[in-house]
Amino acid sequence: MSIAVIITDRNTDELCQLLASQLPEVQIQQWPDIPHPETVELAVLWDHPAGITQHMPKLKAVISMGAGMDHIEQDQHVSGHIKQARIVTPALQQNMAQYVLQHVLAFHRHGQAYRIQQSNQQWQVLEKNQPMPVIGFLGLGALGAFVADRCVDLGFKTIAWTQQQKHPEHPCFHGAEGLQKVCEGSDYLVVLLPLNPQTKHIINRELLSWCGQNLVLINVARGAHVDEAALLQILDSGGIKAAVLDVFQQEPLPAEHPFWQHPKITITPHSSSRSDVMQTAQQVVGYYRGLMKQS
Repeated sequence: MSIAVIITDRNTDELCQLLASQLPEVQIQQWPDIPHPETVELAVLWDHPAGITQHMPKLKAVISMGAGMDHIEQDQHVSGHIKQARIVTPALQQNMAQYVLQHVLAFHRHGQAYRIQQSNQQWQVLEKNQPMPVIGFLGLGALGAFVADRCVDLGFKTIAWTQQQKHPEHPCFHGAEGLQKVCEGSDYLVVLLPLNPQTKHIINRELLSWCGQNLVLINVARGAHVDEAALLQILDSGGIKAAVLDVFQQEPLPAEHPFWQHPKITITPHSSSRSDVMQTAQQVVGYYRGLMKQS
């Protein structure tokens, strides 16, 4: 019996130690040292080398280290009979909500403008008696719904574009017409969609043309959701107010990329949300034990 932890973008020593302490009867194999792939029954994957699971004949299931599943879905060697799951911990949800609200509030409460006023020794209240902004969500899954709930807690209005889903708190719209309605009705647009052929470059010239001039785009899903040339064009023309980007088509973002110096773009290094190691280990252990009971 064995679990393979194949996560290539961070140190996994603590995670593997926690798994070993909670599952002493199970061999924990840690990337890049997978000496016995023939014994692996569960693989925990993130940014894994495509095809690495094809040498695991006993593999029963794979778990994505985060909410995204595109890295698994794009791997043709993860066959259809292998179960798939994802890790969405309370810490992951809370961190994502903090990130989104951090940037929404920075614009809504005029953080940058007040800093400029301070440097100029200027005393002027910028808040006005206006309706609360609308935060639109593209995607309302385990992360999106949690973040939207926290936005409502702070008094913001919310709407969402989903495939078919409905929600008691957040009005949902569907299809091409619904997507346009959400874009037209939002002051902030938060991208939390899965990446697939239908959502690649969904943030394109047409979609951005539906948005108002005061809209702030916040992408915390995948870099490939955004047509970068279209975004730069709409920002330069004043079509939308600003963009907050945590994910990019190429990571790390190349030094010569125009996003770095653009005055209307805020960049963070794919840091919006990560799972707590203890909570992650608990979910992996629980999933593994459930998997063994089904065998």
